[in-house]
Amino acid sequence: MGFNFKSHCTLALILRLILVAYADLHDKYFSVPYTDVDYKVYTDASRFLLSGKSPYERHTYRYTPLLALILTPNILLHSSFGKILFSLIDIIIAILMKHILMRGQCNDKTSGICALVWLYCPLIIVISTRGNADSVAVFLVLLTLNYLISDNPFLSGIIHGISVHFRLYPIAFSLVMYLGISDNHFLPNIRQIKLVSGCILSLGLCTLVSYYFYGYEFLHESLIYHLIRRDARHNFSVYFYMHYLSIEQQVLFDKWLTILPPVILLIALSFRYSRKKDLPFATLTQAMVMVTYNSVITSQYFFWYVSLLPLCLPYIKMRVRRLMILFIIWIGSQGLWLLDAYALEYGGLNSFQSIWISSLIFFVVNVKVLVEVINKYDNTELI
Repeated sequence: MGFNFKSHCTLALILRLILVAYADLHDKYFSVPYTDVDYKVYTDASRFLLSGKSPYERHTYRYTPLLALILTPNILLHSSFGKILFSLIDIIIAILMKHILMRGQCNDKTSGICALVWLYCPLIIVISTRGNADSVAVFLVLLTLNYLISDNPFLSGIIHGISVHFRLYPIAFSLVMYLGISDNHFLPNIRQIKLVSGCILSLGLCTLVSYYFYGYEFLHESLIYHLIRRDARHNFSVYFYMHYLSIEQQVLFDKWLTILPPVILLIALSFRYSRKKDLPFATLTQAMVMVTYNSVITSQYFFWYVSLLPLCLPYIKMRVRRLMILFIIWIGSQGLWLLDAYALEYGGLNSFQSIWISSLIFFVVNVKVLVEVINKYDNTELI
């Protein structure tokens, strides 16, 4: 029997729908819910919006009002609407991955197999079916890349502006996207002008409309908060313990410490991989840098670079055995952190220092994986 990508898409969707149905049962009978707490935040925000109030009246809602609008069927139709929508978007993302790969040097089978990495990745399946909305952000990033590679810079800019409005992190890809369609001249070309114009138009329009309805509250919760955030809760970030110890203090130094290294790396990677055909790999490495050096890291942040990995797999000249070893080490470092976090949350033990040490190990592992991936990347010919 030959490779049938459509059958895999159908199977992957069915698997997700089964987990969406299971989530309702799990949440009903178990004390630790399957559904992501953020999903409940989205739904509450949608409820406020439908009642004519601001979605930001829901404490901890720190997203675009567009998300609350999209998820109003959670209230009007069924509470699982959003989970089903995110699961469908997962499938669309896989189809888009295959399309992008086939625009390059990949044949139908290779591109399909690479897309299966996304379709069947347990992390992706669980996060989407728990109700996390990052699949929407991932779809917008990939759609931006698709139209940029297809030489439609204005539409690419439009979508990029929407993606930045929806989730702030894609702004880090702006420089490499701009450089990727240059003519190696000092002055910008018409494609670059179209890209920037499209981005400014859509981002400006989304921001103005949101500000018109919700004012400064929208700016603070969806934008400013993410720039000034200091989260002392335990998370994968290597910086969490520093924030925990200095939560009552206003330390300017720690802001420079957390912002400067990733900014330098993002700029360096933008210039290093500024060819159009290197755009997927450039965004992969930049997403890995953003997550690894972020002051707050949760599991859904891994969406940012796992979604870009399938686009680069044909060009990473690494043995399968080596790939599996790196994957096992990466998973193992997470398991070590989760063990310490469990001891704190459910065992009542003061394991903050152990969590910090585990975060350091996780940081080193991520840097090692990034270095290995960069060293093995070659887009001159397919494996």
